Amino acid sequence: MTAAPPSPPSERTLLTRVRRMASLIPTGWLLTASGGVLLAATAAFGGLEEVPPPPVPTVEAGEQYAGSDLQLTVQGVELRTERGNAAVYPDAEKDERVLAVIVEVMNTFDKPRLATALGEVSPVVDGIRVDGLDAKPEVSRADGSGGTFLQPDVPAQLVLAWIVGPDDLKDGDEVTLTLPDSTHRVGTNVQRGVDMWDDVVVGAVLTTTVREIPAGDEGGAP
Repeated sequence: MTAAPPSPPSERTLLTRVRRMASLIPTGWLLTASGGVLLAATAAFGGLEEVPPPPVPTVEAGEQYAGSDLQLTVQGVELRTERGNAAVYPDAEKDERVLAVIVEVMNTFDKPRLATALGEVSPVVDGIRVDGLDAKPEVSRADGSGGTFLQPDVPAQLVLAWIVGPDDLKDGDEVTLTLPDSTHRVGTNVQRGVDMWDDVVVGAVLTTTVREIPAGDEGGAP
């Protein structure tokens, strides 16, 4: 007598077996497998595309810019034979001149701050740079008064100065300035409670022309 073939397992039995098999597979393997499937699918559609950084904003001379809790307005760029109230001292025998950037600054933070910072990269006023000049500028008050402390909400006119050679620039030349931005944080541990501005970046770019001030016409120049 021929035995009857065994009946196929029920649906519930099959589901139970599948769950048991799945429980024996390490979770890491499942994550790796799913990641491999995702990468394969990404490659099939051309790979991951890099998101380009947002363009740096541009401003014009006379236009107000806000960054690093400061309001900065570049009023002009001058090429001087005489230093005026700039905090640099050109060598007349070498025909050196002064490149002066006139900036109106207002500290929008609720505490006084210096317009300058230690270190090569600065988040404040001496972080303004002229393309082609590697040095940090010397900063002084346009009226010749001492000190570069910026009181909250009080505008101040400052002069940023560099010494340049006789052939470096001339009247009408175009120059590009970069204006700093940064992130404010409050220090911890040994610097607890200290206000800091880190992660300095170029917040805006300004392009303008140089105005040469003839010798003898600088008596009232800042």
